[in-house]
Amino acid sequence: MSQTVQRAIQVLGQIAERPSSIEQIASFMGTHRSTALRTLQVLEAEQMVVRDSHNVFRLGRRVISLANAALENIDLRSVAAPFLTDLSHDVEHTIHLAMLEGDTVVYIDKREAKQTVRMYSRIGNTAPLHCTGVAKAIVAFLPPEDQERIASTIDYVAHTENTITSTGEYLSDLQATIERGYAIDHLEHEPWVNCIAAPVFEASGQVIGSVSITTTTLSCDYNTLLSMVPQLFKASFGISREFGWTGNSPNSDEV
Repeated sequence: MSQTVQRAIQVLGQIAERPSSIEQIASFMGTHRSTALRTLQVLEAEQMVVRDSHNVFRLGRRVISLANAALENIDLRSVAAPFLTDLSHDVEHTIHLAMLEGDTVVYIDKREAKQTVRMYSRIGNTAPLHCTGVAKAIVAFLPPEDQERIASTIDYVAHTENTITSTGEYLSDLQATIERGYAIDHLEHEPWVNCIAAPVFEASGQVIGSVSITTTTLSCDYNTLLSMVPQLFKASFGISREFGWTGNSPNSDEV
């Protein structure tokens, strides 16, 4: 990849995280202001960025158009959409849809809760594999050799006192997830967030994604969240069946 293209991609990533001035972009790039300006002018000409009256650059409409087009072409997202909406109406908490891309779990859709507290997650963000429900619900249903390979490569960063911090603990948690049929994030990624997540399967039985219900400790206690497992399964099973899956969860009697 040429240095010019690489810089442009890095600048887009920076502006996506935080709208920035020319000076801020130059500092981020580690270059002179003139070099940063040239990169921004190219992106601006292609409508990838736009500047406001204060010379602060934000993502342009072409980036948004490309992102939307890419998301619309993900079959899982379009198939799951009505199930996510129904689940959101049923439980009134934040709903996530995630999928596996290589060894990375990515959020591809979301329904916000009616409460005013917003979750950190955004569509397109990756989910830490060892401490989020959506990720554990996917990894748990991969072939054992893939589980072990992924588990051995994780950097077990302790986000809270409940975070899993070792390969052995992680593999044990994945086994418990299989037995339950759903994954749990009990204050593991953020000290005020709980989550339950269930896998989504295609016709062959291969896991292709996961659906989660996420709550804050202010909006819902942990035991109440666990009582929503039947609604969660209704959504994950429904999506899976749209893909031709005919299997059963270990707790299918809860649906």
